[in-house]
Order: sequence, then C-alpha cells, then structure tokens
Amino acid sequence: MSAIVRTKRRGNPAISTAAIWLGLGLAVTFFVVRYGQELLLAHDLSDKASAQRIANASLQDENSRLQAQLEYYRSDKYIEQRAREDLNLRRPDEEVLIPLAPDQATTGQTDTQIPVSSSFSTAKAPMPTPQRANWQKWLDLFSPAP
Repeated sequence: MSAIVRTKRRGNPAISTAAIWLGLGLAVTFFVVRYGQELLLAHDLSDKASAQRIANASLQDENSRLQAQLEYYRSDKYIEQRAREDLNLRRPDEEVLIPLAPDQATTGQTDTQIPVSSSFSTAKAPMPTPQRANWQKWLDLFSPAP
C-alpha cells in the first residue's frame, strides 16, 4: 500500500513574502529616520555645548576681573584714597589746596586756591543765591507773561 501524502498549501506565498519584505523595509526606514534624528540632536547639543563653553569663559574672565577689583577695594591703598577724598584727610607733611567757586573769583579775590594747614577744611564756599524752584519755572513757562 502506498500512501499519498498531500500537503496543504497555505495561501499565496508571494503575498506573505511581500508583506514580510514590506514590514522589514518599514522597520529599517523607521530606524534610519530615528538614527538621523538622533544625529541631528547630537549635533545641536554639541553646538549648544560649545556656545555654553564660550559663555562660561567670558563669565570666568569677568569673575576674575571682579575678584581683582574686590581685592583692590579691600586693600589699605583704596581705604586711604577714599578717606583722603571723602573725608578731606591729609598726611601731616602735605598741604591741601582748595579751589574757590567762580563767585568768589569775581568779587575781587585774585587767588583761586587757599592753602589749608589743618586736617579738615575750615574755609567754606559762600552759599549760592537761591534760584526759583522748578515748579515756578514751569508755571512761568506755561502761563502768559504779565
């Protein structure tokens, strides 16, 4: 007895093969597109990193400049300079000259500087004559002249 074995055919093999190739093609295309996006993202990140390095370098330069200024402002040289300028202090061997205001020069005095021998200036400039207040000037500007 001979047996004949028949195999069942499953659908059309051309359609299933095409579907597999189409699926593989779509998967490869997806991965290539995602890889390209990742490359672009990496390039953008490297550009941002280099820009940030440049910004950090400029901030570091400014920080070192400000640190040098802070050291100068904390030094005795700066403290002495500010005391001499703001408080009118002087050393014992110095002579301070104070320029006179323009009003004193027109009153007949020929000297424009007076030597001071004390540590504080005792000569005071005369008070200037009071001028009209700004609101009065504005009022005169917008009101008709009498």
